[in-house]
Amino acid sequence: MKPTFYTRYALLILACFLFTTPWVITSARRAVEQNSNRVSDWLPESFDATQRLRWFQKHFAADDLLVISWEGCTFDDPRLPQLAEKLRQPVAVGHQRQVVFQRQVITGPEALARLRRPPLELSRQAAQLRLQGWVVGKDLQHTCLVYLITKEGWKYRDLLVQHIRDCADQVEGLSSHALRMAGSIIDSVTIDQASQKNLRVMMTCSFAIGCLLLGLLFRSWVLMGMVFLTAFYCQQLSLSLVYSTGGHMDSVMLMIPSLIYVLTISAGVHLAHYYLDAVSEGGISGAAERAVHKALLPCGLAATTTTMGLGSLTISFLNPVSNFGAYAALGVLVTTLCVFLLFPALLTTLPSASRAVSSHTHAPWSRTQSFVTRYANLILCVAALGLGAGLWGVFHFRSSARVHDFFAAEAPIIQDYDWLEERIGPLVPLEVVLRFPIDYKTAGYSLLDRLRVVGATHGALAETPGVGAVVSPLNFAPRIPRRGTNAWDVSREALLNQQLEKNLTNFRDMGFYRELEQEQLWRISARAYAGHGLEYADLLQELRAAVDPILLRNQQRGLGAIAAVYCGGVPLVQQAQEQMLLDLAHSFSLAFGLIAIMMIGLQLVGARAEFAAARGWTETTVLVLRRTAAGLLAMIPNILPCVLVLGGMGLAGLKLEVGSLMTASVALGIAVDDTLHFITWFRRGLQRGDSRPQAVRYAYVRCAAAMTLTTLVCGLGLLSFAWSEFIPIARFAWVMFAMLVSALVADLLVLPALLLSRLGAIFEPARRLDNPVAPLPGEGEGPCDVKKGS
Repeated sequence: MKPTFYTRYALLILACFLFTTPWVITSARRAVEQNSNRVSDWLPESFDATQRLRWFQKHFAADDLLVISWEGCTFDDPRLPQLAEKLRQPVAVGHQRQVVFQRQVITGPEALARLRRPPLELSRQAAQLRLQGWVVGKDLQHTCLVYLITKEGWKYRDLLVQHIRDCADQVEGLSSHALRMAGSIIDSVTIDQASQKNLRVMMTCSFAIGCLLLGLLFRSWVLMGMVFLTAFYCQQLSLSLVYSTGGHMDSVMLMIPSLIYVLTISAGVHLAHYYLDAVSEGGISGAAERAVHKALLPCGLAATTTTMGLGSLTISFLNPVSNFGAYAALGVLVTTLCVFLLFPALLTTLPSASRAVSSHTHAPWSRTQSFVTRYANLILCVAALGLGAGLWGVFHFRSSARVHDFFAAEAPIIQDYDWLEERIGPLVPLEVVLRFPIDYKTAGYSLLDRLRVVGATHGALAETPGVGAVVSPLNFAPRIPRRGTNAWDVSREALLNQQLEKNLTNFRDMGFYRELEQEQLWRISARAYAGHGLEYADLLQELRAAVDPILLRNQQRGLGAIAAVYCGGVPLVQQAQEQMLLDLAHSFSLAFGLIAIMMIGLQLVGARAEFAAARGWTETTVLVLRRTAAGLLAMIPNILPCVLVLGGMGLAGLKLEVGSLMTASVALGIAVDDTLHFITWFRRGLQRGDSRPQAVRYAYVRCAAAMTLTTLVCGLGLLSFAWSEFIPIARFAWVMFAMLVSALVADLLVLPALLLSRLGAIFEPARRLDNPVAPLPGEGEGPCDVKKGS
């Protein structure tokens, strides 16, 4: 007998995979180690909020800071200056290199002393009131340490946070466990740690679930080991692709390996079924090749639909989501090729796998078919009501990109945020920069005139609901009097103006003032509450409504066209939240459109014998319309689960975050395979002369068990990640599970009810042909043709 491809090259294929395994595993580990998260990097450079933030960082120091305090941290606490002194020292980062992590360390007592010295010489209470909500608490007793971070500090953020804790342990009477810390760097470090915490345990659970299902399925350790090794290699390969292409791992990208793993397990189960059938039909010799020949088309269709669902996420403007879609789609394509090389090579090399027990035994689905036949109209009515309720819930969906929605309420980072906001003040930055033009028309207006505008803006921000603290040059300047007209007022104003001119250097050093060639920039830093559930879009609208009239009045007085630039955490998070909803709609629409086109195309290809028998253009046009309508109708069971789950989340008040954002498109790409398969077997039943009820029964018998099995493989494999402390990962896991289970129910109940209804007539051939329609290449009477995953 002529040697087959796998007989000739099986050992060479295995040697290649074995040779590349160390590199794959090493690259995968390095990719995970480079995991880094920063919400300010989510939006692309082309977005307004990002451009304003970059502009702000160019002219002023980046607002990367840490607020540090503890119970009993007051102005008289001797531990505060001791900790500050230790934090000002450079830190060893290895290779005999020391790095200064802090740009500035400010403590409450130091800021208070500065205000009480000349030239201001404020009273203690007056100075405390100026610092209230920033470094002084509401009770004027609690205080804190503000740690401003350098770029090097951000680069070594994990080491920096550990250094702060070590310094706290070195201060007598203080410990790292007593510290309360918040700020952008803590957000990043905590997300890094939470997204990786227990990752190996959850992945082990996913492995165990896959092995258990495989063991129950095949009752063969050899075949189970082959499927598992193939899935494990593909999982590691998906990570190594990120590292080798220079990609950046983040908390969202960490879901790629688990997704690839369960999809590869599902594809391996599918290919193993074909192999066992091939052995039973024609013996071991050439069985792997025959199995691949039958599985190539269905696995190709499954990989195509899954890639479409994942690839639709690449149009997202949120960088983590776009990167997830691109690398996950690439991973599906590459691992599909690996499955068709590695797994058949293993089967050829270890023929003992052929002794496994095929699970191609059909459960008694006749009761389900009888139930659906009897209550088809009721099922469709319930589905329609569910679809309407889900759509209502989707339109009430709200998104969130805030730290408080990334962790549970009892998480230490949330507890620290709440404690600091209660004792000290709000923590979410909102920067307002006033741009004063400098030309011959405005040259006659003094520094004092501009500071009056800054003061009016400062007051408007302070009175805006949701803003708990405002810091501007006025906190460190003498009291600015109202404009006067008599000689004494004019003289006093001239002296005050000279004094302020001398203090410009101090304003510049503190980061409140910049002078450019054509304009002066004055910074007003406000803080909003992170834990009060504020709608940032409403907050920004209220701020503009309060500030714009002030600028307009002063412009009319001759100060020029004063502009206000809003940047910082509030505008960035607000635009990220708005973009989430847009990306969800756009990516799902794209995935639906691509998959619907493919579904229609398959309907047209499946009816090629009908087209060959058509008489004239009229009959051909009718066939095209029927097949197109059938393809669109077949998409209903795939839309229903996504709408029900997301709508239910909207009605329950759960917010859309970056994890659940991706689920609709991904689930649509995976779940459509079962729909396609059920309809394929339904049409085959019609082609052999069955009535529609008989064809539905035939489809149940041929594929319902396999559909249930692969849904369990994918759904339960992902569900193990629902215990992650990082909510986007946990939400992705259980929402995907809910969508996949809902899709299975829709395919086993709603789709058959649809086929049995009057609408199901469009799936029937336009005319009964004398000869049945020939199957597509690779189709046969084997097990489930179209399966989830690669």
